[in-house]
Amino acid sequence: MHIPDGLLDAKTYTAAYAAAALPVGYALYRVRREFADRTAPLMGVVAACLFAAQMINFPVPGGTSGHLLGGVLAAVMLGPWSGLVVLTVVLAVQSVLFNDGGITALGANILNLGVIGSLLGYAIFDPLRRWVGGQAGTVAGSVVAAWFSVVLGATACSVEVSLGGTLPLGPTLAAMLLAHTLIGIGEAIITGMVVSFVLATRPDLVHRSNRQHGVVARSAQVVIGGLAIALVISVLLSPFASTLPDGLEWALARLGHPARGTPLLGAPLPDYRVPGYERFEMAGSAAAALGTLAVFGIAFLLARGLRHQPASGHTPDAS
Repeated sequence: MHIPDGLLDAKTYTAAYAAAALPVGYALYRVRREFADRTAPLMGVVAACLFAAQMINFPVPGGTSGHLLGGVLAAVMLGPWSGLVVLTVVLAVQSVLFNDGGITALGANILNLGVIGSLLGYAIFDPLRRWVGGQAGTVAGSVVAAWFSVVLGATACSVEVSLGGTLPLGPTLAAMLLAHTLIGIGEAIITGMVVSFVLATRPDLVHRSNRQHGVVARSAQVVIGGLAIALVISVLLSPFASTLPDGLEWALARLGHPARGTPLLGAPLPDYRVPGYERFEMAGSAAAALGTLAVFGIAFLLARGLRHQPASGHTPDAS
């Protein structure tokens, strides 16, 4: 669902940037106020794992493919505001380094995957979590919210594409929902499996769980283990990702519109390939590894840079 350059007109992508700026700015403020140093490694690890997971397209019936968007998963792990910051970092790196999502469309992509995925997804997840209760409520809420986040993001994407008159809303929405209703099932399954695994192995890493001892005492374990998982996914598994068009590309093809426009800026590693070495599969894995490490480093350093500086004699908020 990464919108490329050339699909949105100037007034639409400008409005999308403006609409995304407010929640992202407030999310940065909340991260600064709420999270202590010990949370920065977890933000970096979640960013790296989401970046890697988004490289693995899974086939969907009907000739299309999807990949994890991860907004709900990030919110369940980190809380909605930190989840939005992490998704913003991932989307920015994908756009700037790899031309995966256009520079002009970055604001819209943040709205569709970050704001809708993390903020609105968490608003769906949290009442369900509390209603069901316990770890079962956390898993059930994340599964339902993950499916809705994909469908709602696809709806927003359809509206954005149609606002500039590029394509009519009705057919665009119908094609997008046809693909993403099924893609959302994959998102829900993956999110539920990951949340279940984390709850079974490190429940202290889930948002609102007691992190007083787990992350503080074993932050090196979190970083090493999380980065290892992310690198295995991005380096070893990404070459086996489905080559079928993703949901947006599939929908645009059905409507007779080219799926990709001309990028506004040339990326150093376009389409996750090293220029001049496109025919070497390991060069693609090297680009994937670089991206994984880049999003980890940026998210980690951003979280550390935003940490709240308490007055002398006080300790940071441990939320």
